Amino acid sequence: MRTLALAALTLAAAASPARAADSAKDLAARMQKFYESTTTLHAKFEQELQSPIAGTKRASGDVWLKKPGKMRWEYEKPEKKYMIADGSSLWVYEPEDEQAFKQSLKTSSLPSSVTFLFGTGRLGEEFTITLATDVPAPPGDVALKLVPIKPTAQYRYLVFVVDGRSAMVKQTYVYDQNEGVNHMTFGEVQTNQPVADGKFVFNPPAGTKIIRP
Repeated sequence: MRTLALAALTLAAAASPARAADSAKDLAARMQKFYESTTTLHAKFEQELQSPIAGTKRASGDVWLKKPGKMRWEYEKPEKKYMIADGSSLWVYEPEDEQAFKQSLKTSSLPSSVTFLFGTGRLGEEFTITLATDVPAPPGDVALKLVPIKPTAQYRYLVFVVDGRSAMVKQTYVYDQNEGVNHMTFGEVQTNQPVADGKFVFNPPAGTKIIRP
């Protein structure tokens, strides 16, 4: 019954631009509140990169997040790769190539589809938020389109597929300036569970080539 009620609400909102805008802003506010109250997060992820030039590439793995500013993206397929932030530095390590990229987290260009998970920024102040009509959302979920108020070179807009009940983000889409799409799907999400700080420490193995910007 709750799913049917949510579906009816979504259809009614779509029929009225004013109500649709209110519905989208309300859900975005609840989403912001959810992640502001989340101290740690662990999830499985699947990534699909679509590019007009390179075609489609897929990857998967695990992600851990911990406030303030710590994260670990551990790619398992198609090859091992790590993105690790300890709160001050961001490492990208590629074991197969025996090289690691290091830069200050303050100067890194992490997209809002990642940084919002830390509970940082104010989505309602940084984006124009509406219901997305061109992205399919499973029953009970709602797709929100976020267009940056201040244009950015990183992407044209974002789409978050959000659980209509919990306001947790289940999928993200990043539409870049070159007609490419970065689609992330999160599953088996666990929040506010203990995660050791050591999970976010990276010590390059001997022989690793360190590259800094």
